[in-house]
Amino acid sequence: MLTKKIFTPGPTQVHPDVLKATIQHDTYHRSQDFRVFYKALNSKLKNIFKTEQYLHVLTTSGTGALEAAVINFCRPGDNILYINQGRFGARWGAICRAYGLNAAELHIDYGKAANISDLENVNFQNISAVFLTHTETSTATLTDIKTLTEYIKSKSDALVVVDAVTSVGAIEFRMDDWTIDVAVSASQKGLMTQPGIAIIAYSETAKSRMMDNPMPRFFFDLRKELKSMEDDSLTTWTPAVGIFYGVDKACDIILAEGLENKWKRTHEIAEYFRSSSVENGFGLFSSHPSDSLTAITLPDGIPTGKLIKAMKDNYSVQIANGQAEMKEKIARFSHMGDLELNDFKELNELLVKEFHKLR
Repeated sequence: MLTKKIFTPGPTQVHPDVLKATIQHDTYHRSQDFRVFYKALNSKLKNIFKTEQYLHVLTTSGTGALEAAVINFCRPGDNILYINQGRFGARWGAICRAYGLNAAELHIDYGKAANISDLENVNFQNISAVFLTHTETSTATLTDIKTLTEYIKSKSDALVVVDAVTSVGAIEFRMDDWTIDVAVSASQKGLMTQPGIAIIAYSETAKSRMMDNPMPRFFFDLRKELKSMEDDSLTTWTPAVGIFYGVDKACDIILAEGLENKWKRTHEIAEYFRSSSVENGFGLFSSHPSDSLTAITLPDGIPTGKLIKAMKDNYSVQIANGQAEMKEKIARFSHMGDLELNDFKELNELLVKEFHKLR
């Protein structure tokens, strides 16, 4: 029987040492001890984002940090472009429209990834920002952010804003080397911690746009976070203290392994699970799969919910269904969090057993 039960792409399986850290600390968030701690945590997260620029930890979900990115780095009435490859790419557009931005959509068929040829017909004149999703969690699809960013920068002065929620800490992500202006992640994915905090990092160019931006904002005003960090090494608002300590422990675990080693291990797990899934009679949904998670399809029109329910009822194993129009069409398995290759070898045996019952 599997000892690890959570194979959903967020929240992911929490490392036991991370779980302990979240309940062992009750530091006052305005104390000198917390100042020292938060400054060190900020530095660790910069190492994992591969940035030497600005970074803040926010007590919110990943979507809260997406909203923070929109309202801090876009001005009222700006023209923006968002690439919609799935539910989370579409979310960029929904947030932008909620704040009155002129949001142009580049739609990509689900399961596919945008490439330069998709951008060649885009008129980048007067576009202030382009919103991308590195790993589209709803379809398990990876986008070549590095190549797209290079192209966008060659055609415009638009900020490149990336949803890296299902990337940071699990697969290769290099904010500064790839000249990304804004990157967003969260605690419950590659950082193998419970949900509750999000992280946003941004460049000097993005900062300059933020400082005189008239967009209304209060809780998510990153100018306040910047001042709090520079003046006191503190967060502006009351932080989710326990989760901060959990993420700190997760950073220690990742950095001790070596970030590139962690990327390699995630890749090995993903390659194993993809190849074994095909051997076991499943299909792969994405034509550009991410190593962060895999989306499989079942033959003969079998609804994926049946397999997901069987795994939950018989083994207490949690797997994610598809979302919205993809529900019952795909099942999604995380390779993030506290998971090892052996966990997937054991998982495969149970999947095959339940799959044959359904046929």
